[in-house]
Amino acid sequence: LAYCPCFDYPGYIVNEVNSSRYIYLRENSLEWNNPRMQSGKGNCCGMSCCELVVMDDVTVLYFDDIHFDDVRDNTRKCNECKTFWCGGRGEQIIIDSRFCFGMCKRGRGPLTCIPSCCPDLCCPCFVKSELWVEDAKTAVEKIIMERDGARQRLSM
Repeated sequence: LAYCPCFDYPGYIVNEVNSSRYIYLRENSLEWNNPRMQSGKGNCCGMSCCELVVMDDVTVLYFDDIHFDDVRDNTRKCNECKTFWCGGRGEQIIIDSRFCFGMCKRGRGPLTCIPSCCPDLCCPCFVKSELWVEDAKTAVEKIIMERDGARQRLSM
């Protein structure tokens, strides 16, 4: 929890989010839950002004997916200090697919080639997945090892 209470969520919601979060590294896939918070049901246009609820956001990514190329630690700088003062979800891992020496990213729909310099807000069609873990360096090593092992078993 953060030491500036105006920046952190209530304890009950933080505990519920943390108890819903998981990562499974399977023989041929990676599954994780990044739960999200939203307003609970209430009387103000169907929403509560005071209560939050947790909604699960489960993702399964198979190792033979063409978008499972780049697995990297994308933890913010000074993460421990920022988490201490402002709260946080842990260390971040990004899974995406870059090509042309990292200058382009894969996208969905009509934009399948997007320059890496474009921000996510301008181009929401990026194919990118985010995971939040305690130790990103170790998690990246394990994910890459399992992915490469699965690709060898599948002769890819």
